This record gives sequence, structure tokens and C-alpha cells, in this order.
Amino acid sequence: MRASRPEPAFNVLMWLALAVLASYANVLGGPFQFDDYNVIVNQPQVHSWASWFAAIDSGIRPLLKFSYTLNWTMGTGVIGFHLTNLLIHLANAWLVYRLAQAFVQQQWQVDKLRHVALLTALLFALHPVHTEAVSYISGRSASLMSLFYLAGLLSYIRGRTQDDWKLLYLLTPLLFLLALATKETAVTFPLALLAWELCCGGRWRTALSLMWPSWAVLCAATLFFLLSDSYIDQMQRSAEFNDMQGNLATHLAGFAWLLRQWALPLWLNIDPDLPLLSGIGEALIPLAIFIGLFVLMLACWRRRPWISFALAWVMLQLIPLYLFLPRIDIANERQLYLAGWPLLLALGIELTLRLDARMQRILAAALLLTLASLTVLRNQVYTSEQSLWQDTVLKSPDKARVHNNLGHAYLLAQRHDEARREFSTALQLDPRLFQARHNLYRADDEIEKAGGTLRP
Repeated sequence: MRASRPEPAFNVLMWLALAVLASYANVLGGPFQFDDYNVIVNQPQVHSWASWFAAIDSGIRPLLKFSYTLNWTMGTGVIGFHLTNLLIHLANAWLVYRLAQAFVQQQWQVDKLRHVALLTALLFALHPVHTEAVSYISGRSASLMSLFYLAGLLSYIRGRTQDDWKLLYLLTPLLFLLALATKETAVTFPLALLAWELCCGGRWRTALSLMWPSWAVLCAATLFFLLSDSYIDQMQRSAEFNDMQGNLATHLAGFAWLLRQWALPLWLNIDPDLPLLSGIGEALIPLAIFIGLFVLMLACWRRRPWISFALAWVMLQLIPLYLFLPRIDIANERQLYLAGWPLLLALGIELTLRLDARMQRILAAALLLTLASLTVLRNQVYTSEQSLWQDTVLKSPDKARVHNNLGHAYLLAQRHDEARREFSTALQLDPRLFQARHNLYRADDEIEKAGGTLRP
């Protein structure tokens, strides 16, 4: 089998940089939004290095906060935060290229698939479902964690193929530790290594003997989480959120919703109105989708391992962890940032194998142009808090929190009557939402100060 000639690294990086800049340039002037105020603007822990260091023992996600502190102390303002997010996204696109390249090298059709890695990375760079992790500044928790997670996987692959013990036993577990210090959901990393091995023809016993340092890091991290008051409090609140059967039904529905967002990103939503389910009977269609995908994963294991790898990866990232630690927010599109890239790899391979060269180029160009256009359009809603929550209200009209957030955005813009209307709507939908009631009192006070008349 003749090895395919790789694309020049500089050319690949330039294509990826052009894709990221073209699709995200219009977000650079966007302001801080919603959670950005809680974790950055109004969070003293990230405003100086002394404060960051003082909180390192008691806080969570220290490396994420490190990145916020770096941006804040540089004094470049909100544009500095956005530029950092874009650089992280570009680095992740490069890692996706290298990982796709490594996966393709394991396939017997390697020469025919020589352009798949670049196509996969471009699709990743341009896919609009990633805007929440890139355009929304506090979405960095997903993208920065993915940076270390994907770099750790690449380090393991290179250590495995080059028989380099420093990569296998030092750099890989170190990158896993950095991913954990950014976001706790990186705990799936050792299982991701195992999924790669099994889908690339490896044996699980051999693989486990090579990845034991990562399992050791996972055990140490688990012990740390169990001894940390901050993490224990969060886990207790999560465990009380729903019982196991209701949680299974809820997250199967969330899984199906996320796959739809990936496949058809026309209704992207920063705060989707997904119901809390109480039994598996309420999620029969999502359950059927999951079972069908699981069967497909098993059926493709030998003949089309890229499909099996994509499905195994996305299931690993979106389901097991949340079954035991339920989410208050059932699903967010930023979860797809790490979960979705093997789906793009499988799509690229299938298009290459099924179409002739001319049709490949036409379809790839059309797909990339469509995704870039959708990303640019999606980024327009991040130009202000008002536009973000106006868009969200259109897509989640029956969710009280969304109306409250839009009302708050109106209140900040001195649009008091509209703010009052949104707070009243939020209370009609959920009379227990105390934030909306408090905000309604604030709106009434502002109207009275301005000499206006309160409407019933």
C-alpha cells in the first residue's frame, strides 16, 4: 500500500485560518453576554493574578480561569477574549486535521482518502453548531477543554505509532490533567483512547497496558473531586435533579436533539426549551434512535470503522456522564464541540468513497459555503444581549428563563416597558421564578423614576 502524500502543513494552516477568520470576523466586536458577567466581568477571582492564585485551592476549573485572568490583565478588553477564542478554535481545527489524518492512515483506502483530513478540519472550522463554544466568550470552557483533550489523543497516537514512551507516559496524561483542570467532563478521556484503539484494529488488553497513566490520572482526579467541597456541592445538586429512569429519558431526548442540531443547524438555540421527563415511556422515539445508532455502530465495526468510531465517540461524549450527573440545562450546543468532529470525519470519508472526484469537489464546496454562511448569520445574534435573547425567545417562547433574560437585556438598554412585558410573561410561565419577580420590581422602579405610568 502506497502512503498518500500529505498536504503541506503551512497550506493547511492557512486554509484553516482563512476559514475561521471569514466565518467569525463579525463576532469580534460583540460584547460580553449573560454568563460572561458571572464568570468574568463580575468575578474578582479572574481580575488579577494574586486573586487567581488565592482562589486556586477552593475554586473549580483553575486553568479556564487562568485563561480569563490572562485576557483580563492584558487590558485588551472584550476583543482580546474573542481573539483568544478564535485562536483556540483554529488550534482545535488543526488538531482535528492531524487526528483525521492519523485515522485515515489506518485505512486500506488511504491513497483515495488523502484529502479527507483537510475537508474534515474545514467542516469543523465552519460548522455553525460550534458558535456557542466560540462566539460566546464563556463557551470557552468547551473549546479550551477540547484543545487539551484532542492534543492528548494526538500525543497518545504519536507515542503509540513511534514507540515514544515520553509521549505515552508523560505528555498524554499531562494533557489529560490540563483538560480536567479546564472542565470536568474531560473524565471520558481514557475511554476515548480505548475507542480509538478498538476502531483502528487494536486490542483492548494491549491498549490498556499503554494507557495506564491516563487511567491513573482519572483515579487521582476522581479522588480529588470526591474530596472537594465545591465539586461535592455541585454533584449533590445534580443528583437531586432527577431519578435514574427520568434522567435516562431526558438525556436520550437531549441526545436526539443535539444530533438534529448537528445535522440540520437551522434553529441554533443558546437556551433550548427541552422538557424534564419522568419515565422512559416519554422518550420512545429518542430511545429508538439511540438503539438504531448503536446497532449501526456494531454492524459497521469491521467494514466501515469510521462510522463505528464516530458513533462510539459521540455516544461516549453525550450520554454516560450525564446519566449519573444530571444537567440542569439538559443540552447545550457547546457539548457538540468535542463530540461531533468524528461525525464530520465519517461524512468526509463516505462522500469520498461514494462520489467521483468532480462531484466530491462540487459537493464539498457547496457544503463549506453553506456552513460558512450559516455561521456568519448565527454570529449576528451575538452582536448584543438584546439580539441574542430576542432570537432565543423566538425559538423557546414557552421558557420563562428566556423571557426573563430578554427582559434584563431590555432593562439594561433602558427599554423599561418592553422589559416589564418580558418579566410579566416569565412570571406567567413560571410564577416561582423569583429572578423575574425581582426584575419586575426593578423595572417598575425605573418607570416611576422616569415619571412614566405603570401598565397593569
